[in-house]
Amino acid sequence: MRHTSITALMGLLLCCLISITSAIASANTALANAQLNKTKAEPASVETKKMVVDYKYVDPLQRDTPRGALRGFTAAAAYDIDYIKAAQYLDVRYLPDTMNAKNAAVYAEQLQAILDRNIWINLEEISDDPNGNTNDNLPTYRELFGTIEIQGEKISLVLQKVPSGKSGSVWKVSNTTVAKIPQLYSDLGYGPLPEWFIEHTPEGRFFKLNIWEWALLSSYLIVAFIIVLPITWLTKWLVLRSKFTVKNEIAKWISRPLRVFLALSVNQAWLANTELTARASELMENGVLLILSIMWLVWSLISVFQSMLREHLLKKGNKQGASLLRPLVNFVRVIVFILAILIWLESLGFNASAILAGMGIGGIAIALASKQSIENLIGTMTLYSAAPIRVGNLCQFGSMRGTVEEIGLRCTRIRTLDRTVIHVPNAKLAEMEIENISEREKIRFKTDIRLPYSTNTTQLKAIIADIKALLENHEDVLESPLRVTFKGFGLHGLEINVFAYVGTQSFPTYQAVAEELQLRIMEIVEEHGSKIIPVQPYVQPAG
Repeated sequence: MRHTSITALMGLLLCCLISITSAIASANTALANAQLNKTKAEPASVETKKMVVDYKYVDPLQRDTPRGALRGFTAAAAYDIDYIKAAQYLDVRYLPDTMNAKNAAVYAEQLQAILDRNIWINLEEISDDPNGNTNDNLPTYRELFGTIEIQGEKISLVLQKVPSGKSGSVWKVSNTTVAKIPQLYSDLGYGPLPEWFIEHTPEGRFFKLNIWEWALLSSYLIVAFIIVLPITWLTKWLVLRSKFTVKNEIAKWISRPLRVFLALSVNQAWLANTELTARASELMENGVLLILSIMWLVWSLISVFQSMLREHLLKKGNKQGASLLRPLVNFVRVIVFILAILIWLESLGFNASAILAGMGIGGIAIALASKQSIENLIGTMTLYSAAPIRVGNLCQFGSMRGTVEEIGLRCTRIRTLDRTVIHVPNAKLAEMEIENISEREKIRFKTDIRLPYSTNTTQLKAIIADIKALLENHEDVLESPLRVTFKGFGLHGLEINVFAYVGTQSFPTYQAVAEELQLRIMEIVEEHGSKIIPVQPYVQPAG
């Protein structure tokens, strides 16, 4: 049974994965079609994508093409941290009087900081042709590689083909762009705190982020936890001293998911007002950790509410409602998980509407793969709405008798009289004839007494009267219906029928009362000079 449930769950997850994949594919197809339509409307952009592949560079610094020049500058400034080499990619001729060509390494460092702070450069979109992009409405000796906006003014960052003694001509960052570097760095550079980390941390990168950025992010997170820790600890202490019935669950929620959520929220607020590189900013804006913490927060909060509602329902004696909480909470958690995934995909730039539309396509596959699961879910709804059984009921299920321990979303757990556990699918259980033994308000006491034919009328009447008086005077036997009658002349003797109800729902209590009544009936029969005879098999007379 457990293997079947795991298989069904894996099948359902696989179908969900297929549907989400098809949804993302649909969204990407729609995006591709939109881009294709845009390309058709702007023929000039087609030429922009035409590039020379695997160009054989002649210049040692690969400055033969715009792409080679930018790749070389990025490798030198961002990864090798060699600003002297990076300076060779700058055109430092004809600079303003306030600038000096000897400071080219400083300008290279500042330019890399500006690029890191504000834009990403996709080298695949930069021309790898020595002549550059001839359809960008710029002079043939110039190539645009980025645009920065400051106070509504767009500033273009361009490369320029300049003379070179060895290679004839090479591509460098134009002198007009270099002339703007000091002012751009002043306006768009890092603040005092990032500057401090830049000065006091080793140079280099790790996973495409500067080491100083990793140090800054880690410091922010540590300080956020230091601030949040005493607040959550004090709140937890106050909760544990309270009289809440579920104070332990609330304390765990405060000390774990709430603490992480508050720390990440404080950290996110600080980062929003801190100068970081474009790559680090994009990483932080994805909000993966924050979304995960919110999901953990809501997930645990649902458990707290489940405990509170369960305690409330049990106090009112509503065991059925308490047992219903678990499948309902699991259903709510699935909805929360799906919503969290959709919100995260939306934050990454995907169209959630297109994903939901794509999930409609995968819904057919899910319905086919989870046919039995859907049937069991409908069976669960039937069991809860009609309520033929409840948790704790002793019932007869066909040839099986046992106590209901749990009514789940897929199956019902039954504890048999032999103390074994049986899981019955709810779809099958909803179609079975169920005898709910626990719902009887009283238990029938019925027996037939057989006396020998030697018993006379006086004895028979006295026995019937005394047995009836016994039942009427017993405190556990109900007054009505109550019958003690001479049934007739049976094949094996005189038959007396005894019928009454014991006013209890407890079977052990009934057994004790029935034992007492039967022993007293035997004494009454003996007191009147008769005896109880067993049923004897009928023998056909010979001849």
